[in-house]
Amino acid sequence: MKILFCRTGWMNNYSGMNNDCLSGGGSYNEDNIGHEIYNFYNINGTYFGYVQPVSQTIKIERIEEDAKSEECIQDVLVVWVAKKPNQSGQFIVGWYHNATVYRYFQELTDEQMGKRKSEFYWYNISAERATLLSSSQRDKTVIGMGQSNVWYGSPEMNTEVISYIESVETGRKNDIKKIDDTGKLTGSEKEIVSKVRINQSYFRRIMLEKHGGKCCLCGVNSEDFLIASHIKPWSVSDENEKLNEFNGLLLCPNHDKLFDKGFISFDNNGNILISNKLDKTNRMFLNIGEQMKIDVNADNIEFIEYHRKNIFKK
Repeated sequence: MKILFCRTGWMNNYSGMNNDCLSGGGSYNEDNIGHEIYNFYNINGTYFGYVQPVSQTIKIERIEEDAKSEECIQDVLVVWVAKKPNQSGQFIVGWYHNATVYRYFQELTDEQMGKRKSEFYWYNISAERATLLSSSQRDKTVIGMGQSNVWYGSPEMNTEVISYIESVETGRKNDIKKIDDTGKLTGSEKEIVSKVRINQSYFRRIMLEKHGGKCCLCGVNSEDFLIASHIKPWSVSDENEKLNEFNGLLLCPNHDKLFDKGFISFDNNGNILISNKLDKTNRMFLNIGEQMKIDVNADNIEFIEYHRKNIFKK
């Protein structure tokens, strides 16, 4: 398998600086905003990655010997690594599947740039499929990369990393569940429309840990009743947003249903917003009060804003 290791700065989402921050990744980032801030931002089905080689070019012939006269090569596993804040070593933050790696920097089109909120228009790696690990999942280190931003690997490290990635991907496949259009679990003997929810059980475990095993709105603390609810719905989230720990709340059944249906939402400070379509009687029976709030941090805000704008019934 062809593989390339690329150093990037440490971020949570790599989809812009809004509600995120960049640390590490080289001396340039100490005084400037690094170009890699959009490395896991999906633009019309494609991810455009930026890495800064020392020589300004990626020596693709070191990945594929026959590519000495080529401008790019395809089907490369690109592994993105970053220095974890306050820790030593380089940790895997994600990877591109079957990526195209360019020898020289490429330029985004005006249409593609219109999707960004940044002046940075260069990229040298692209892929249609990417996996971004949540911050809490990033526990695998890469040994041997040194100080270079681009590394062509070693037989030992390549084998170890490929095995690690395959184990992560296999774990995701094993968590697939089939559901019908109503969201109810169905038996395999039924004719159903299958939707794939990858690693949903892991997402639930993250929500339980993040919110202390309690509904973040009312405090119900029985795991039998708690639901890991997406803020930006699963159906409209991209692959990385689906498992993003900041795109989730832990809610009891009543509050999960109200939130899912848009009868409640939250402002950027976590204060509850109650739809005018929810009458006073049902507010009382469903335990909804105007004084209620949740904890919101900067990483949640983009998802909360999406819910407020697109789901909430005003």
